[in-house]
Amino acid sequence: MIVNSPLHSRINIITGRASSSYIISSPSIIVVDVGFPSDAKAILTCVRSTLGRDIKDIKLIVLTHSHFDHVNGVDYLVDKTGATVAAHTNAQKYLTGKGSIPIASWHDSKEFLLFLLRHSFPRPSMLDVASMPRAGIPGIAKGIRSKVTHWLADRQNLPNHPEWEVIYTPGHTDDSICLYNSQHKTLISGDTIINLYGCLRLNPLLKQDRKALLESLEKLKQLHVDYVYPGWGSPVFGKDVLDSVYI
Repeated sequence: MIVNSPLHSRINIITGRASSSYIISSPSIIVVDVGFPSDAKAILTCVRSTLGRDIKDIKLIVLTHSHFDHVNGVDYLVDKTGATVAAHTNAQKYLTGKGSIPIASWHDSKEFLLFLLRHSFPRPSMLDVASMPRAGIPGIAKGIRSKVTHWLADRQNLPNHPEWEVIYTPGHTDDSICLYNSQHKTLISGDTIINLYGCLRLNPLLKQDRKALLESLEKLKQLHVDYVYPGWGSPVFGKDVLDSVYI
């Protein structure tokens, strides 16, 4: 039987205009992924109103990968909080605008567009469209303004947060990471594993490398995971929950 862990009560979910962001409360606050500027504003409201904390307590922003629905609110959040930014070393070319995320195949692009139409997102506001840097759009080499302070490697601990381990999980993109807390058997899975139609799935949308994605799933299955917080969809809890991921 799975019950809520002490860590679960310290993870707040922001259901953004596209993907989800996670606020992890500790002596300092970690934010995982920032969708659009309006999502960054929702994060600040949650920190102030729900957590009763100062927004300056946000010290670290971690990006699970460089897609547009995960990074375009970063500049707004950094401007307001002074937080440092961390991402996988392979994200450097995307976040600095030196390279663009590859355009998906015609089949994957079609499936993704159909998915967006069925679910009516992403839904950036007019203010989002006017203010976001438009980073992370496949085929467009445009980065974020904020400097990334921490370039992360596989199996590295997050700076100042040794309880969280970086797991490099290429496939959806070549800069994808998950965050793993072994003590609480908790995985923040980014877009490597998502909750699609009520069940955990290896992400079938906009994948760069199907073979690498399958290998990443096998790597994650070596971990003990009872709690999954995906980039899309609601968290899923269950004993060794990754054993039931649909491929």
